[in-house]
Amino acid sequence: MNSLQQLATLSLLIFFAAACQPDNNQSDSSQSDMSSQAESSVGMLQHTVFFYMHDDVTEEEREQFEEGLTLLLEIPSIYRSETGIPAGTEERDVTDHSYAYAIYTWFETMEDYIVYDEHPDHLEFIDTYEHLWSDVKVYDADIYDVR
Repeated sequence: MNSLQQLATLSLLIFFAAACQPDNNQSDSSQSDMSSQAESSVGMLQHTVFFYMHDDVTEEEREQFEEGLTLLLEIPSIYRSETGIPAGTEERDVTDHSYAYAIYTWFETMEDYIVYDEHPDHLEFIDTYEHLWSDVKVYDADIYDVR
């Protein structure tokens, strides 16, 4: 192999080796984003609601309920929100898989929470869908530490 071929082969090897390396900057960036997102909830009120639906709720009613949740979580005073359903974790005495839906909301201030609590869309959501649930559990927490 002549020098030109050796140089071309070496260049290709270096190029492919560099292309196969993970992008550590991107990983650091996403970890930094998660860290700052977590840190930003310190001092906030987290309002968590678990909905236990009646057994006879139809698929159409569930879809309407989910649409209602989407509209509910658009209330402007909510800083951040997420929805969830029971995870497929192992059954244990302390694990409750009997709820159908959960919402997690964060409020920057108690005043923001009060605006949400008294908001016409929140009250309309309750009036429209309360016949679908057999129980609702609400857990409110002041976030004091995030690690």
